[in-house]
Amino acid sequence: MNLYDISREIKSVLKEDKKDLDSLGIKNDKLAFVLVDGLGWNLAKDIRTSVNPIQVNSIFPSITVTVFATLLTAKKPGEHGILGWRIINKENGSIENLMQKLKNESIELDTYFQNTSSLFIMPDVATKSMMSRLKVIPYFTFWDGLYKFKTALEMQSNDFIFFYIPYVDAASHLYGPYHEVTLSTARDVVQKIDCISTYFKEKYSILVTADHGHTQISNIVDLKKDKDFMEEMDFPPYGDHRSLMFKGRFPKSLLKYGANVIEGGKVEEMIGGSKNKPDYLVIPKDDSIIIYWDDDRKHEFRGSHGGLTQDEMKIPLYLYQ
Repeated sequence: MNLYDISREIKSVLKEDKKDLDSLGIKNDKLAFVLVDGLGWNLAKDIRTSVNPIQVNSIFPSITVTVFATLLTAKKPGEHGILGWRIINKENGSIENLMQKLKNESIELDTYFQNTSSLFIMPDVATKSMMSRLKVIPYFTFWDGLYKFKTALEMQSNDFIFFYIPYVDAASHLYGPYHEVTLSTARDVVQKIDCISTYFKEKYSILVTADHGHTQISNIVDLKKDKDFMEEMDFPPYGDHRSLMFKGRFPKSLLKYGANVIEGGKVEEMIGGSKNKPDYLVIPKDDSIIIYWDDDRKHEFRGSHGGLTQDEMKIPLYLYQ
């Protein structure tokens, strides 16, 4: 089971045709979904909770914006076309930073949550431009978010409640996935959600999961410092620094970095469709990120994601009901 399967299950519940899927055995008509950004199985497995999680898979690319698009549409990445934070603008033939683009304009997704009784509880700093037609309320601290989530569950006025929590991801990027700060953050977040979910499980079926995990990063490959690559490259990469995507001729100078190179039908199989399909995928095998864009140099990542390691792809799923 992966996040695409879970997104279809949620859609099935909200559209009142549970018999189509029912692989999770959801019992209640009302459903809550908590997405803990960056909570990989490698962190969750050692946290004590009132229910035991099962291990499920993220989707590829294991990127938050890609997961969000799948959850909002119940479509695979190759179908909705959002394959990472770097996207191709086909109108002018350039690569754009999707995060910057979302700050200036909305992207209309074909989300099935329109015309449903659904509430989305999001951090105030998070982009909500993919959700402009949905009911979104902001929160400003973790405690504020918990209060608004708990209040929404008490009111029972929505058939679906979505609560997004970014703090484990932020700690893991900054300190690494196995640092004491990250482990403490993960434990505090999961156990607070466990308490609330246990209390309200008779009124709502509550799913708690993650978008991806993190792998430890200790090496940075800067492609702009690679003269062979810069001479060979026809078109800049897009996607993300652990799931680089290329159009046109493949730069063979990349092979010296020992990354997995995927092409042809295998690419469509991995992303689940052909929309905006790259000609080549380059996925680091080890603890490297491969950067090209200038704003990637502003961050010192000790943990990251987007690739195919077990730490990135394996996530927990808790069900309270």
